[in-house]
Amino acid sequence: MDWFEPMEPILTDSIMKGEQWIHQVKWDGIRGLCYKDGNSVHIYTKSGRERSQWYPEVTGRIMQLNCRQAVFDGELIVLDDSGRPSFHDMMSRDRVKRQDRLKKYIEKYPVQYMVFDILYKDGEDLRKSPLSERRKILLETLKSDGPVQVVSDYTDGEALFLSMKEMDMEGIVSKKADSPYVGGKKHRMWFKTKIIKKLIAVVCGLKIKDNEVKSLVIAEYQNGSLVPIGSVSSGLSGKDRMILLKALPQLKQYTPLFKNTGEVIWIKPVLNVIVSFIEREQNGSLRHPVLVGFTDESPKRV
Repeated sequence: MDWFEPMEPILTDSIMKGEQWIHQVKWDGIRGLCYKDGNSVHIYTKSGRERSQWYPEVTGRIMQLNCRQAVFDGELIVLDDSGRPSFHDMMSRDRVKRQDRLKKYIEKYPVQYMVFDILYKDGEDLRKSPLSERRKILLETLKSDGPVQVVSDYTDGEALFLSMKEMDMEGIVSKKADSPYVGGKKHRMWFKTKIIKKLIAVVCGLKIKDNEVKSLVIAEYQNGSLVPIGSVSSGLSGKDRMILLKALPQLKQYTPLFKNTGEVIWIKPVLNVIVSFIEREQNGSLRHPVLVGFTDESPKRV
């Protein structure tokens, strides 16, 4: 079967309203397209990288389906101890490159395949069919069972978003019920609304290259001591970069605040910034941090 380019939701700050929209949980993992063709099952990432042999719990379940051919779209996830998807754990599982270690990682990081669409079945290309029809065919073809689960639909996007926020999840995806499956982002039919977290961090250092500030090394106070939480460059304006570079002689300090942070010019911890982020990595660093702005307020969650 030919490669089907994945349909990608468009990022938006608003939540779609109306009966023409269905809403789903945005599962935080790795996008996976699963192809069943006779007695073979193949899993590919969004970029087309084949990972079939590394997820036998998924391929084994798809192999049992009572259909000759099918192409599914979904998300490969690993749940943490609290029952929430952990991107860090999913990446740990995906990095396995040796078959002799696979069993250990299957036990430590069991994968679930959250299926939200079917694109092809037994010789019929379903991509031009409306989503509502594809969902019916998906539910007839695949039942939630163990490592393979069919994603649920919700009619109230605002209620689902609020629920995801309370559960500290990533967000929701809203889709037009009559939408065909269009590869890429050249459409206005699928949208994702992410739950953005914010905190106030302390700027502890600058990463400079070619006489330009590239990023800020940031930290937060834990039990009275500064602990690094990564670096941020997105959102840093040209004006901010110029001001920081000009003020560097007054801000600079020669005692490193942390170890193993690369080429950093350390500064006195007197500047505070508001930073938005998606979630925390296992080591405490921020995932997808964005600088919202500088602030005079004390470091804390906002």
